[in-house]
Amino acid sequence: MPALSNSVSREVSEFLDSMPAAYARAFSVRDVEEHAHIVARRGSELAHAEVGGGRTVPPFVCVVADDRPGLLSLVSDALLVHGLNVTGAQVYCRRRRDSRQEAVDFFWLEPASSRFGEQLDLVELTSFAQTLRELIAEEQLVQQQPSRRDTIPAPRPEPVRVYFELDALRRDEYKLIVETSDFSGLLFAISSALHAQGARILASDIRTKDGVARDWFLLESIQAQPFTAERLCDVQQAVFLAVLNR
Repeated sequence: MPALSNSVSREVSEFLDSMPAAYARAFSVRDVEEHAHIVARRGSELAHAEVGGGRTVPPFVCVVADDRPGLLSLVSDALLVHGLNVTGAQVYCRRRRDSRQEAVDFFWLEPASSRFGEQLDLVELTSFAQTLRELIAEEQLVQQQPSRRDTIPAPRPEPVRVYFELDALRRDEYKLIVETSDFSGLLFAISSALHAQGARILASDIRTKDGVARDWFLLESIQAQPFTAERLCDVQQAVFLAVLNR
């Protein structure tokens, strides 16, 4: 176990004490301090994902959420969306002061199509963290409210609309707009269709009001080639069918 100095806060000490012995053997005091602060920033969120590591070591993504079956599956889904490979991972479970089991997982990533030794851009890591956070939150909310579907009348279906924003296309940006009735698995259906079409999500905005989802996704080609008009049509059609045939 790393020796903690007197200057280390009680928060960091309590975090280290809550982690398994294998964690203490794997990381330095400096690492423990950074990890403790990341975990603390979860607050009351259903899940938290954050890029760490700074500029002195290879960056990583730390995922903090209640430990439960299926968490690593959602991580795999997010990796698929962004075309990322795992170069290293360390997965831990700790017992919080409120006796809940909390997963604290670390993932070192690289682009699936990168050359050997090429480092992953921090923007891509941040985008991956955002997608993962949304996937975890979406699934946990559904699991926490299983009875609502039986007690609340289903809203009137919203027509599915999938289109690229014209103003963005004029700026050579590919901003896909999706408007539809919200349903469990919507984000996964969209992201899977985009990945199958060779499109990577650079940024997204997910908004749902009164059962209607109005989301946008800023895309780029995984092959780093501009989208042709034909490819844009294919992407639009693939997402439309994925949402329509849920």
